[in-house]
Amino acid sequence: MASLDASRIVILCVVLYGAFLLRWLSKRTRLPPGPFPFPLLGNLPHLPRSQEWTTYADWGKQYGDVIRVCTLFGRSFYVLNSRKSITDLLDARSHIYSDRPHLVMANDIMGWGDTVVMSHYGQRFRNYRKILKNGLGQGAIRTYVPLLEDEAVSYLESLVETPKSFVQHFRRTSGAIALKIAYGYDITSDGDTLLHITEQALNMFSIAALPGMWLVDTIPFLKYAPDWLPFAEFKRQGKRTRQLIVDMIAIPFEGVKRQLKDGTAKPSFTAELLEANRSNKGVNSEDDIKWVATGLYTGQADTTVAAMETFFLAMMLHPDVQVKAQAEVDRVTSRQRLPKLDDRESLPYVESVVREVLRWHPVVTMVAHAVTQDDTYRTYHVPKGTTLVANIWAALHDEDVYSKPEEFRPERFLPPENAPNPDSFVFGFGRRSCPGILVAHATIFLLVASTLAAFTISKETDAKGAPLEPELIYCSGVVSRPKAFECKVKPRFTTTEELISQAAETRNW
Repeated sequence: MASLDASRIVILCVVLYGAFLLRWLSKRTRLPPGPFPFPLLGNLPHLPRSQEWTTYADWGKQYGDVIRVCTLFGRSFYVLNSRKSITDLLDARSHIYSDRPHLVMANDIMGWGDTVVMSHYGQRFRNYRKILKNGLGQGAIRTYVPLLEDEAVSYLESLVETPKSFVQHFRRTSGAIALKIAYGYDITSDGDTLLHITEQALNMFSIAALPGMWLVDTIPFLKYAPDWLPFAEFKRQGKRTRQLIVDMIAIPFEGVKRQLKDGTAKPSFTAELLEANRSNKGVNSEDDIKWVATGLYTGQADTTVAAMETFFLAMMLHPDVQVKAQAEVDRVTSRQRLPKLDDRESLPYVESVVREVLRWHPVVTMVAHAVTQDDTYRTYHVPKGTTLVANIWAALHDEDVYSKPEEFRPERFLPPENAPNPDSFVFGFGRRSCPGILVAHATIFLLVASTLAAFTISKETDAKGAPLEPELIYCSGVVSRPKAFECKVKPRFTTTEELISQAAETRNW
């Protein structure tokens, strides 16, 4: 009798194990297709070294819009190459697709883990979002209009003085706006210490926050390697970046705290929140305020620069678009003043130029989310913790949505085409969409319109006067910027400098 019971137990165990094995195998067979992986190495030999968004888009055409890419030791991530797959998961199912993958290099070694952009989805992230929405919503944007318009004038003054340093002027202007809003901090020059620290930190973030960029993200125990080992340069880089982050946060934040104590604090996002805490009206911890303020200005700094670089590149390559946009600005301003944000509705073609800049080469070509529970999409199994990379570039170059997507053609956003506004892809998805979209878009629009009003951008020439053709090559990273290029930036009229000087006299921020 005991033998019979033992046999039944063995049979039951075999059946249960078989059921588990069948379920596991069925899930394996329901994974998305993708390039065939090598043993242990996965698709590592296939992975592109640059402009990876185009390779993933090509794989999407070959295998389908949802593909699986294998990394070392059987790990993998999914790439979403279409508008539908991205919106189906990251928007419609944002309650489970709003997490971030845990990147050892970026989060643990460098110290980006507590930032708004890298924090995991949970109560703290929701607190971050709530604070940012209150400070950057539709009502708040009107408060910042004078600041944006004043900084646009300062940007034009800089272009007059040193036109070849246009990228530095983009960086100073975007930094000045973001730091003024976040901390009431005044940038003194292009060589401002805080601006320099932020630029260095963001350069490291851009290459650290992409899945698969660092071996330590695949083999986490490497983070315990001593810094002095020859192969541990990643640890030394991480240590340097961590100190940059500490300085980037502490310099402006501690400055506001000192100013509040002395009664000299200027109006700012941080000052308002800290003052509310001092008067017992605040509900946010000082730590949350510190990280949110950092996210406010780091989130805008690089993206505005990248968008403006693409705008200059596009105007060089498409002078017909530039002439048409300039004519629209002239009709509105009569060449008697600089454009303002209130002119936006009267400048539909300029607005379309901005949209095409953001679509033609989005400042963020790809963004990674993670799923917090097992899920099924179509017939595919999506295991808990899977990293999903939204290929924003591919979605904005979908021929079924944007005809001849490789062309720079702002008319696509006007009647009769009325192509979809790219903002819903450029500025994030679901519960991780950018809360600063209104300020970011207003900043880019105003800088574009102001440039068109005052300057003409054209190709640089060689010693013989022949035009130099810029390379259409973009760098990899969280924020994708074009390879460095030269161009001519010339005032449109003899009265341009006078017009800018008149606008400078009426600054009101």
